[in-house]
Amino acid sequence: MTLTRRALVRGLGTGVLGAGTLSACGPGGGIRRGRPRATTTAPTAGVLEEPDQPLVIGQIGASYGRMGRVEEAIAVAIDESRIDVNARWDGLFGRSVELLERHVMEAPGEDLAPVIAEMADAGATCVITSIDEESLIAAMPALVEAQLAVLDVLTSGMDVRAAEVQTANLLVRLAPNDRVLAARYAEQALGGGGDRSGPAGTVAYLSEDTLQGRSLLTELTQVLNPSSGRIVSEQFYEAGKIGDLEVRVKKVLEDPPALLVANGGPELAPFLSALHTATLDEDDRPTVQFPRQVPPWATIDYSREPVAEDLVPEALASTTGYQPGGDLSVDHENLMLNRSREFLRRGYAYSQQGYDAVVMLCLAAQHALSVTGTDLAAALPAILTGTEECTDFEQCRRIMATALETGQRATVSYVGAMGALELGGQSDARTGQLREYAWSEANELEQPSATAFEAPE
Repeated sequence: MTLTRRALVRGLGTGVLGAGTLSACGPGGGIRRGRPRATTTAPTAGVLEEPDQPLVIGQIGASYGRMGRVEEAIAVAIDESRIDVNARWDGLFGRSVELLERHVMEAPGEDLAPVIAEMADAGATCVITSIDEESLIAAMPALVEAQLAVLDVLTSGMDVRAAEVQTANLLVRLAPNDRVLAARYAEQALGGGGDRSGPAGTVAYLSEDTLQGRSLLTELTQVLNPSSGRIVSEQFYEAGKIGDLEVRVKKVLEDPPALLVANGGPELAPFLSALHTATLDEDDRPTVQFPRQVPPWATIDYSREPVAEDLVPEALASTTGYQPGGDLSVDHENLMLNRSREFLRRGYAYSQQGYDAVVMLCLAAQHALSVTGTDLAAALPAILTGTEECTDFEQCRRIMATALETGQRATVSYVGAMGALELGGQSDARTGQLREYAWSEANELEQPSATAFEAPE
């Protein structure tokens, strides 16, 4: 039987942490809770002791741009996860996990340093972010100074991982980055092409003019060019304002591609409708055909949107969208719908990541027996690749806590709402899952199919 990398990593985890009895667990072995008892001798090195302070989590979101389109889903999922941990599973280390009031950026360029300082003063040692790349980069010096572990659920741009961005190994990202996305798009383009489209490997690129939009284009170019692929047209527009649809459509059709990558929000639907109409002959048959790809913040049910009446039938019939994460469980959907039926229309993008972020921070604290930011950041990759697979906070915690009570260590491999995930060398998602969506002739969002992704070497 072939040994998978996941199984190999789990095996290594056992070797590193050890599954045998620890000799420095204090009298009788096991784990101490709370403050150490007074002693007349020096404490034994390596005593296993739960911290005497709660885990306090900060959170920062944004109400504008692509972040605003998924802000409510992320905020609701984070709060529901907190409720589960505290009310359903009695918290962590005998205390309730504290979730600080969510700070929501209302416009780009806000100085987050005072917000971060206030969170640190309130006891936070970690923060869950869902903000744009520019804002995250600008906030990293303050986050590093405060020694906060950062669990980001949304960004994909590679500029966040540039050498000049000093993260002090405190930043972990859960969504597939632009390198992963570019590899998927390039593979589709290189395997496409035909009589009614451009040559294999040709890509038309249309995007909001953001750091992430520029990053994805750069990554696409770096994958396509060595394989004789190329970008045949590129267009950028102000976020949310796609401009003259006729001009945009004409630019794409001047040199038809094997694939169109449209990297924007719901404003793409009228564009895709106009593009579809422009490809039809007098008998409503397409003269030019090529697939279109859109991102999570454009992957919604347009039949439920006000724009529905302006879209032609089959406007999105050749379009595929995605959302990070594996299959949506009934429990997760119900958890979200109990808070708002609007998620039927808006979708659940990034809500799995929001839910899992809270659980992962709790498990990292249990793994490290610490709530300090540096310890949490170091432990986050480990709780995804341990020897014992588990699917919720209580199951995972019980595995680790039971082992500690007998003076042993056990490692867990958490497979949560978003499915199995592993982190790479820079603590970006290395392997994971995403859901691919298509639309019906009536522009209704159809049931997705989950596929695996893996970051290119």
